[in-house]
Amino acid sequence: MPDALTLAVRTFNAPTPTTRRLVLDLAGTPFTYQAGQAALIGLHGHRERRPYSFASAPADTSSDGGLEFLLRTDPGGGLGRHLDAIAPGARVDFEGPFGTFLLPDPLPEAALIFVAGGTGLAPLRSLARQAAARGHRWPRHLVYSVCSPDDLAYAEELETWTDVHGGQAHITVTRAGDRPWSGQRGRIDATALQRLIGQRLPLCFLCGPPPMVEAVAAVLSHLGVPADHLLSEQGLPAM
Repeated sequence: MPDALTLAVRTFNAPTPTTRRLVLDLAGTPFTYQAGQAALIGLHGHRERRPYSFASAPADTSSDGGLEFLLRTDPGGGLGRHLDAIAPGARVDFEGPFGTFLLPDPLPEAALIFVAGGTGLAPLRSLARQAAARGHRWPRHLVYSVCSPDDLAYAEELETWTDVHGGQAHITVTRAGDRPWSGQRGRIDATALQRLIGQRLPLCFLCGPPPMVEAVAAVLSHLGVPADHLLSEQGLPAM
């Protein structure tokens, strides 16, 4: 059964107008999870808890004792009653982990391609960081789609993606935003994906809105990536 814990909020901030970064402090409490999994979270004493994917990797947690999540706000800029007025120091009821969107064991001797839409980046960040910690020596590519440049989460990490993961970071936006943007525009297409597929078939992880995941899976299939090389998590209800 998943662990049920009450944890304190270490960090709560707004990396973008539409996301919130939440870090919970284990404070020495034993807890294990796998990259790509999720947990149920709600303020202490509230009945409602919603599922969020880990954005941290187990290797990160072993180092700093934190559990990191990237939360999407609602249209009004809130997170819902289950996390109303959350702030550093608040107590959160936490239940998990769960989910089977995981790295294989052993890791493949081939590239990994992570395709994210919006806050679907969270579990893919966890998976990529854990693959690096496990010594994966092949490129780890990222294809990341957001509505506007204002929605880019982990922007500083994206700038160093190639240095850390040895692969490309292809970012595209579907609408204009307040920030200037000279990069790729439009939805993820075959051109962006084809150049990442080498002679060895990659293992592809897809996470984001269901229409995006389904469309990208169809494109990858058309490009010759078989179904058993496609792993998807079509967005948790409140991710």
